[in-house]
Amino acid sequence: MGRRSLFFFNALIFIAFAFTSCSNKRMPVAKTKIALGTYIQITIITDRSDSERAESTIENAFKIIEDFEKNFDYRNENGELFKFNSSTRILKNSSGELFPLVMHSLALAKTTDGYFDPTLLPITRLYGFDTDNPVFPGDDKIREALKHVGYSKVTVFEDKIIKPEEVKFDLSGIAKGKTVDLVREFIKHSGYKDFLIDAGGDIYVSGLNADRKKWRIAIQDPLREDRYSGIIEKTDTAIATSGDYERFFIEDGVRYSHLFNPKTGYPFSDCKSVTILSEDTAYADAVATAVFSMGSKKGYLFISENNIKGYIIYMRGNGRIETKNTPGFWE
Repeated sequence: MGRRSLFFFNALIFIAFAFTSCSNKRMPVAKTKIALGTYIQITIITDRSDSERAESTIENAFKIIEDFEKNFDYRNENGELFKFNSSTRILKNSSGELFPLVMHSLALAKTTDGYFDPTLLPITRLYGFDTDNPVFPGDDKIREALKHVGYSKVTVFEDKIIKPEEVKFDLSGIAKGKTVDLVREFIKHSGYKDFLIDAGGDIYVSGLNADRKKWRIAIQDPLREDRYSGIIEKTDTAIATSGDYERFFIEDGVRYSHLFNPKTGYPFSDCKSVTILSEDTAYADAVATAVFSMGSKKGYLFISENNIKGYIIYMRGNGRIETKNTPGFWE
């Protein structure tokens, strides 16, 4: 099974920024912690005299992440998502951030024609990707689990969301992006405009780096950990990548990744990775997941028709790796 390296340059997306010289007062204040099942790095660019306040801001940002994780991890019995999955409804006035996130995920499911589907938990658990021993469950079990998958089984009202008890939500395809957006707003409200947040490849870059230049983000080559497919320079942009090289296992010579097609229950796609740019990290997170499931042809058509900036790395039938992107991605 694939595992994320401890080294930052082997992460899903490598963030490169140059440190400032001693004569320049601008400096990066950064911290990395494990949360949401991955490595999260927060970097604030500030003056040296402000470094202590920046460190405190980052620590408080991680507290926001910890609270968010408790409520949106479907395995946490004390969390809001676990309680929702164990029942048939959620009320708007008593669910905090969960209600709007579930609403957002259902709206994106409709937008992507179900290729992003937050009700995929029965399939996720069937393969055992939340355990140390994932396995291929077999065709019969997949067909049975799919009976309980489908965003259309959920009914939305203004003040509540109702679902069959057997329908279970897995928000991992949007929750990391949402966390980045929450932290982004917190840091901005704390008075900073130059910063970077990287939650295991769900990224938001704001303002400029320590050298007063746009942030440079290298997109990982999905076949080689020591190579990159390209570098983009961005500011005030959300970047999310879904790739099949992060979490996978091989059984009887077949490679199974954690990115499932909600319509089939199988994790097969000609895509190797999909990177989406947006103003909203949660949106980019979900769309990258959906496009990966669609496959390169349908996925490229989807992002083109919806004016989404995206970059797809995919494998042809002959085993050759190719890429395609929509206009403006590299600009």
